Amino acid sequence: MRHNKAINHLGRKSGHRKALLANMASSLILEKRITTTVAKAKALKSYVEPLITKSKDDSTHSRRVVFSYLKNKEAVSELFRTVAPKIADRRKSSLTASLFFR
Repeated sequence: MRHNKAINHLGRKSGHRKALLANMASSLILEKRITTTVAKAKALKSYVEPLITKSKDDSTHSRRVVFSYLKNKEAVSELFRTVAPKIADRRKSSLTASLFFR
């Protein structure tokens, strides 16, 4: 049974997994497209979507929360300046699969 198996550990310890997802999220935001495996893309989707939702509210607190996840100033500014205005009118911040699987 799969009880309490909500996240995919990707075969890594928690610190390595957090660093991997932060780096992949920064690359996705800056480059707009990355090539990765399906498992990593699914894990990244659940990591990035809350950050995109937080970027809709451009406040100091939101920027600091997003920076605590991404740890990259350029990615945070790109997210708040270019990505957030494009998705501001959407109710959900879902990313398309084309961003991940190409």
